[in-house]
Amino acid sequence: MKSLKEFVQLSEDIKPYNILVISHSGAQVRDTARETSSTPIIDKTAKQLGLNVVHADFVGMHMNPIENGHEIHSLPLDDELQVILPDHKGEYKYQKPIKINQSDWIIMPRGLGTLGFTGSRHWYDMMSYLEEEGYFVLNSIDCYDLCNSKYMSYLKCLQYDIRTPKTEPIVHSETVEDVFKRLDTNFPVVLKSSSGSQTGVGVVVVESMRSLKALVQMTLLYNKYLSLLLQEYIKIDYDIRVIVNEGEVVGSMKRNVMSDDIRSNVSMGATAEVIELTELERTESIRIAEEFGGRLVGVDLLPSKDREKELPYCLEVNANPGLNGIEEVADKPTKRILEKYKDRSIWPVLTP
Repeated sequence: MKSLKEFVQLSEDIKPYNILVISHSGAQVRDTARETSSTPIIDKTAKQLGLNVVHADFVGMHMNPIENGHEIHSLPLDDELQVILPDHKGEYKYQKPIKINQSDWIIMPRGLGTLGFTGSRHWYDMMSYLEEEGYFVLNSIDCYDLCNSKYMSYLKCLQYDIRTPKTEPIVHSETVEDVFKRLDTNFPVVLKSSSGSQTGVGVVVVESMRSLKALVQMTLLYNKYLSLLLQEYIKIDYDIRVIVNEGEVVGSMKRNVMSDDIRSNVSMGATAEVIELTELERTESIRIAEEFGGRLVGVDLLPSKDREKELPYCLEVNANPGLNGIEEVADKPTKRILEKYKDRSIWPVLTP
């Protein structure tokens, strides 16, 4: 990849860019009220900065090349940005086509989801195609794919000496005891899906071998090919979410673990507050984002006992981080992110 400024002469008066936010309004997996999307924050902030935001939904979306760009065809959205699907009679309509080009548009696939779970292979292919056509897709499909696999993320951490909880894949329901032995830890342990978890759903603390076997057997009964992981349990009172954008920390927050739980997801009701990162946590978060190929990611850390001298654990990296929680405790991170991309010299483009 080469910088855009290697091919075009940028003027000092940089014109505003456009953002195409592609969501999947039907991605919710929890049987609760719909969570608040980060989209309103992006819309509000972009308007303040004089940027144009246009919305589409992955469901029913298709595109075609036109002169100097592409045309996006999307089903219409209601006032709450929920996709309006075809009715039972098969009647439907599309909103006005969205005309995009490589020099003026950033593509934000906020609803790409997980393959086979909340996302379609076709959606990934469309975003990969746009990348190949020279569009700025935030983040890259390689980054999304890596972050959506907790096991591959674990292997990436090992490859680059990133401290992370010990993790083993469960490859068959009858191998659970052997997996536990290889993990070389004690109960409780954490059972999670390698992909497809959402806002903490799909993560369970297991207290005994009897419960572990039963949970694995029941899970694989209903989804034979679901990738399951067993992970050592590290007791904490809080974790740290760090938003890294273009090699810079733009916000961080302390997320308190919910009572009688191990999860700290703000979207599930956990409380968040401001936290000052140590220099070690800051530099490690930036390094992790770089190794994962993330231009805008949420790095989730488990703090060490000595935060000043001991590396934190990297729990996971999120290629589609929510902005609601961080916006409440940090200094206008969304504004800092969108302002950053006014400098088109950092936009990636394919070598011609």
